Amino acid sequence: MIESIRAYFKSLSFMRQNGLMWLFWFPIVITALVLYGGIEITSMATDAITSYLKDWIESIEWFGDHTATIGAILYWIIWIILRIALYFLMAFVGGSVILLLMSPLLTYASELVAEKLGADIPPFSIERFLHDLARAAWLAMKNGVIQFGLTLACILIGFIPFVGLASPVLMFVIGAYFFGYNFIDYSLERKGLTASDSGSFVWKNKFKTIGIGAPFAFWMLIPFIGPITSGFVALIATVASTISLESESSTPLRTDL
Repeated sequence: MIESIRAYFKSLSFMRQNGLMWLFWFPIVITALVLYGGIEITSMATDAITSYLKDWIESIEWFGDHTATIGAILYWIIWIILRIALYFLMAFVGGSVILLLMSPLLTYASELVAEKLGADIPPFSIERFLHDLARAAWLAMKNGVIQFGLTLACILIGFIPFVGLASPVLMFVIGAYFFGYNFIDYSLERKGLTASDSGSFVWKNKFKTIGIGAPFAFWMLIPFIGPITSGFVALIATVASTISLESESSTPLRTDL
């Protein structure tokens, strides 16, 4: 596990030495699009709600000449409420959305790193690209659902006296495991393992998986900043996991460890 965590520190140096720092444009663009989309949606929602309330405000006679002022006040109240809602939405699910959108880009990044390490890379084809894209998206959603269910169970365990003290630790370990699972699968997918074999490999190498996912899971605990910058850390984690696995060339093809 310690070696997997050290791979995070090696990854940035590796990217600089091999001219891969331009890959950070991926999370910059994705994060900007997600933030812009969230702001646009809340703006449209504010306008829609205000428009819906306009007729109701004008129908109240005792508002008199204050109708426009009251309408403006309501507009800004709704604007603030929706922006706060966007903040919490990004804080809790923004990271997952960014990771899902970055899946095909992280697959590509993993291939570039593996190529720099001398690994054999399958030739590009539209069919393989679409297959890999569908697999990455499906795995991210499946793991997300399982992780959510286990996290919910940990929250419930938290209400049990004494036993509940272990709940935060369990939640962190679960998050680290599934994050690490996603990062490792980019390499396993490239090496031809099926989704089932990939799951078996990850489980049998659970400590390596948790080690790879732990720094990312810790970063995600930072309010707002963690989820918003998750794309950058995910790229580093993908590079780290690829370096870790490719350094043991036989490991990714074995599921009996």
